[in-house]
Amino acid sequence: MSMEWDEPRIELLKRLWFAGETARTIAERLGRGVTRNAVIGKAHRLGLTGKQGSLRAALKRRPAPASTASNKQPQRRQKPRSQSY
Repeated sequence: MSMEWDEPRIELLKRLWFAGETARTIAERLGRGVTRNAVIGKAHRLGLTGKQGSLRAALKRRPAPASTASNKQPQRRQKPRSQSY
């Protein structure tokens, strides 16, 4: 089944994509037999992949707070050796 991507539908896809909606939700909103995979494919062809505009993606991309201890491996505590006589 072939589906036409006219300008209003592309604009809706872009708006929903950048709002952070899932491909499934976008497909449901577009209707007329649009599948999740069709949304993902069109977003890829439009260069929208990676959800660079969504709030969720922005929060994931936010760098971790810099601290000196975060780069070091955690120290293992040595168990006291039992003395056997």
